[in-house]
Amino acid sequence: MIEKPSKLRAAILGGLIVGTISGLPGLNFLNCCCCAGILFGGAMSVYLYRLEFTDQMPQMESSDALVLGIIAGIIGALVTTFLSAMISLILGPMETEMVRNLVEKFGQKLENSGSLPPGTMNDLSDKLEQAMKESGKIGGILRSLVYALILYPIFSMLGGLIGFGIFGKKKPKVPPLPPM
Repeated sequence: MIEKPSKLRAAILGGLIVGTISGLPGLNFLNCCCCAGILFGGAMSVYLYRLEFTDQMPQMESSDALVLGIIAGIIGALVTTFLSAMISLILGPMETEMVRNLVEKFGQKLENSGSLPPGTMNDLSDKLEQAMKESGKIGGILRSLVYALILYPIFSMLGGLIGFGIFGKKKPKVPPLPPM
């Protein structure tokens, strides 16, 4: 019997999917929906791994999906941190200004409707601006990397299990019954 294919290629591609979705502005909003981008990358790593199987190979197991998801999550965390740091260096002030304007508009609507006490948005805006300035520094980048290295493998592993449920085992080919 032939051995299973290497998981490295599929895990790297899945990690690149996770990192791209999570690191690019705009696409990273997919993760607001139960970390959908990270789950998708884990599932795609299982799908890509499944494509490498032939009929002579042993079937894929759920443990393969777990390992693929974990590796894809680690690679995705590294790619996301790198992309976010580069985008922050390039677009830093512009990104901060866009977020500040968005928060101010949203905050004004909440204060005008009476959902928030007056002055709350000023405090929140100051805290947000301070956090964004800190996120561009080495300490903020490393903190972000640590959080990503904890969360991304977990959610990518769950995505791998979902992918295993969808794309998992190939049904063995049943030879036709001999004529009677």
